Amino acid sequence: MFKSTEVAPAYEHLIGWRQHYNNSIVLPSSLTTTDTGEYFQQKHPALDLAIIQTLIPPTMDLNDYLKNTVTDATNEMFNDVLQYRQLNKHGKTLLEQSVLLNRYGWTSDVITNQSRFVGMQIRTKDLTGLQSVINEIGLQFVGSESFKLYLFHSSKTEPLKEIDVTTTGTGWSWIKADIELSSFKSSEYYGGVFILGYYQDDLNSNAINYTSFNWDIGVCSGCNDNHVGVWKSIGKNFHVYPIYVPMGSYTTGEMFDMNKAIYTNSQSFGLNFKFSVRCDLTDFFIQNKFVFKNLLALKVVHKILNDMKFSQQINAIEANIKMMIIRDLEGDVDTKLTNIPTQYTKELQSVSFNMAGINSRCLECEDVSYSPTFGVV
Repeated sequence: MFKSTEVAPAYEHLIGWRQHYNNSIVLPSSLTTTDTGEYFQQKHPALDLAIIQTLIPPTMDLNDYLKNTVTDATNEMFNDVLQYRQLNKHGKTLLEQSVLLNRYGWTSDVITNQSRFVGMQIRTKDLTGLQSVINEIGLQFVGSESFKLYLFHSSKTEPLKEIDVTTTGTGWSWIKADIELSSFKSSEYYGGVFILGYYQDDLNSNAINYTSFNWDIGVCSGCNDNHVGVWKSIGKNFHVYPIYVPMGSYTTGEMFDMNKAIYTNSQSFGLNFKFSVRCDLTDFFIQNKFVFKNLLALKVVHKILNDMKFSQQINAIEANIKMMIIRDLEGDVDTKLTNIPTQYTKELQSVSFNMAGINSRCLECEDVSYSPTFGVV
């Protein structure tokens, strides 16, 4: 999958539209700006602005037509890429929503409040396009509570997110979160880990522990626990481990020094998660946009020529142009001309080869090793 609302604007100025040679048609700078120094008119002679203006309906604004065509071509191009890479057109979910802990803690097993910051360190698998998501956060406390959960990243001082939560009863209270832990956004995260937790001073009662559970071992792999498979599936994408920071070693509302954090294998601090993992290539497509330059150009050429092919705005002169356009779209037996769709397919194959470095989970190439320890993700 990819987010078209983010990808399309990033490609808006990859290739520009050149101003008409005699200034009889003037385009705004939003259309003439080019990141590559290239223009669509270089890609096919029929993309002359005067020809396009003639062959689109008179009620259609040329500027809107050009802008919308590039946007539509960008989205269609990446759908083609995903389909070609056998991602079922829109990507795939690698881990369906799965709960980390599948039991309640005993209400008698409470965690004593000691004015600490407590929570979970979450380390995601660092693979291109792999989007790890916390869908819901589970809370189990002795009494009703209203407090804030803080999501930190070890590379940033300020919290990434503050979540107001309310709990009732002693069972799991589930809070919808939909927090994307995307490790590929290098502009936001520089290695490290995510921390999600709370300050014990904000509580009126106590958290209930997940009783008799060793976080070093996890769910018993040699027993008949039906949650073993789910636990292993989560572990392929996340490493989750309880953590606390003693009183006096943190500043409320700020990321703490990881060297002052203490790991514990026996306390869950009343926290639970529902995770999912999917492929999201949005950031990969944005950061590698120059790889797709020629593919985008051919997609725009194909769309515009196809519009011209079916245009009703035809006179004797444009009729000759239309015949040449049909030739370029369908090929020519006598000249053995390679038609535009064939050129596009070949470029699609070339781009796919250049994407070979994407991880095996999303695009089924080489295996990538993973060690669930603290440090650079």
